[in-house]
Amino acid sequence: MNAPAGLYVHLPYCASRCGYCAFVVTTDGASRDRYLAALEREASLLVPEAAGEAFDAVYLGGGTPSLLPAASVARLLDSLRARFDVSGDAEITLEANPEDVTEDAVAAWAGAGVTRVSVGVQSFEDAELGAVGRRHDAARAAAALEALTRAGLSVSGDLILGLPGQTPLSFRRSVQRLIGSGVAHASVYLLEVEKSKTMEEDRRLRPDRYPSDDAQADMWLAMGEALASAGLAHYEISNWAAPGREARHNLKYWTRTATLGLGVSAHEYWAGRRRANVSTLDGYLASLAGGARPVALDRLVDEAEAAREEVFLGLRLARGVEEDAIRRQIQIVTFADSCLPRDYEAWVEAGILEKRESRVRFTERGFLVSNEVLSR
Repeated sequence: MNAPAGLYVHLPYCASRCGYCAFVVTTDGASRDRYLAALEREASLLVPEAAGEAFDAVYLGGGTPSLLPAASVARLLDSLRARFDVSGDAEITLEANPEDVTEDAVAAWAGAGVTRVSVGVQSFEDAELGAVGRRHDAARAAAALEALTRAGLSVSGDLILGLPGQTPLSFRRSVQRLIGSGVAHASVYLLEVEKSKTMEEDRRLRPDRYPSDDAQADMWLAMGEALASAGLAHYEISNWAAPGREARHNLKYWTRTATLGLGVSAHEYWAGRRRANVSTLDGYLASLAGGARPVALDRLVDEAEAAREEVFLGLRLARGVEEDAIRRQIQIVTFADSCLPRDYEAWVEAGILEKRESRVRFTERGFLVSNEVLSR
């Protein structure tokens, strides 16, 4: 029997673009109603493919889904339930910015069936928030987390490590405030300045504003210890959770479980195929207006690629993967990278990777260089 599938919906509308953002978003809301109607048309086109499949996770991402009127969120979720077999105990996640979280909004989201809210806190330091164009301040972020936890929703908070002006002390304060808010899940991402030309240029001109690589490594390890002490287990490179509160939808990506993707730039893995929608809003709307899915990529994942995905996606998880799978992949890659077998043993000896019984996983320090290892 297949594991329950996941459903991702991309909502690209934002009030403003943050300095570090590399996602497909727009600050022009004029097309919002047409876009929501197009999402319903795309969902209808997918009904035949999804026949007989159960869904236990729905994720509204963006963009800023919380920017939508609560009535639009409710209508969207109702339309998805009408077309797909969404279980009654499904995890339904809404991404939210703190400035959108009000008592009325929280009540409306819960009434629409939202069970989990992922909040883009990013920092509890006003200067750091201002440096990347966030619209909220630290007090607003704290109030948002309090309102959501008081309402009984499952809450995840995001932080960014490496922001301009961030110091080990300021980052530690943000981590402690996130822990003190009582969230059951935390996501912490390294700032990727190369994805923003503005920030990349700023770091080139003013490198002293940014924590060094060594400082970030120390901050990362200290953060991990603090989250673990608070009862949040490190279960994926960038994610920590209380027992049983792991992000159900995101786990599907890392375990290669079937997911459908709706919306501009949405990706999916379905029936052994990887597909992606077009990344332009006009192209998305035009395609669906003509009655066709706006697919830009559609390819079968063959046996060799599936084996490779098993390794590099599985290693993102703290539980790691079977060593036999890694050994098989090393044999394949060695043709193009003859140093890989030797380097693999060196990574184990250096404590970047560790073996536990028949499985291999990253150590906490190893997660810091995971991109290099996974790309190899």
